[in-house]
Amino acid sequence: MNTKGRLLLVLPLSLVFVLGCGKTKTKHADVSGTVTYKDQPVTAGTVTFHTEGGIFPCPIKADGTYSVSQLPPGDMVVTIETESANKNKKTPKYGGGRPGMVSPMPEDRPQPEVGAYRKIPARYADKKKSGLNVTVTDGPQKHDFDLKD
Repeated sequence: MNTKGRLLLVLPLSLVFVLGCGKTKTKHADVSGTVTYKDQPVTAGTVTFHTEGGIFPCPIKADGTYSVSQLPPGDMVVTIETESANKNKKTPKYGGGRPGMVSPMPEDRPQPEVGAYRKIPARYADKKKSGLNVTVTDGPQKHDFDLKD
């Protein structure tokens, strides 16, 4: 095979190689919104997005807003809990590795700004009963949650 023939074979293979090695962009969503109960902001607690691939919790800020980055697109169940902000509830001690025990946030770490505890219906913390479902798409978006009794 002559040089010209080899060049004709190598050129298309080179194009396939170069085009095939392009950078694929991973799709993800940046989600934010507000949580309200009886038309008033919920100022402490956690919003959690449940996907087939994992769980994505994010804190509720003192102004009733939340934001989370890098969520995979898809259908999700959402749970919202406020009991973690209940000061009257006993705070778990360091677990020492025992199952079921939770360690508190170390005091030297910056604490997120949270508002006052506000009791919401317990069903919103249960994945099977919350009734909160969203479809997350690629890119930034807003999902507000107005909780009812």
